[in-house]
Amino acid sequence: MNKLLLAGLALFPLLATAQPRMPEEMLRGQNSQYQQGFRDGFREATRMMNGGGGGGGGGGQQWGLRIDSATYGAGPRRCDFTDGLAQRANGKTEYVLRVGNGLCGDPAPGRDKTAVVKYRCGRSNQTATIQEGDSEVLRCR
Repeated sequence: MNKLLLAGLALFPLLATAQPRMPEEMLRGQNSQYQQGFRDGFREATRMMNGGGGGGGGGGQQWGLRIDSATYGAGPRRCDFTDGLAQRANGKTEYVLRVGNGLCGDPAPGRDKTAVVKYRCGRSNQTATIQEGDSEVLRCR
């Protein structure tokens, strides 16, 4: 057998079991909300690569929160924070959502705003409407 191939095979168990290191340089200059989302996503990807994937195959996890949509604002002046919330909350059994301009800016200056989050827990569709300044636990039971 080729010596290079043998060396590669000898290293494979080390690479397969090595714990990936988080690329901290990708977090520099980003806000804390971005950093937390990045860390949560990195941990989830590492867990999945190490055999801790979802149940049943086909569609990923079958349990935990699945964010369908998330908007924040007043009337027609709303911003969408679905992707960011999904990165942080999907797959968890509960997630505390604090509502404020940190979600996606201030889409309606001077007006009272709300967040509307539509999410699933298994086959159960749920909606949370949360006032600016309040928080709510999005929970799968």
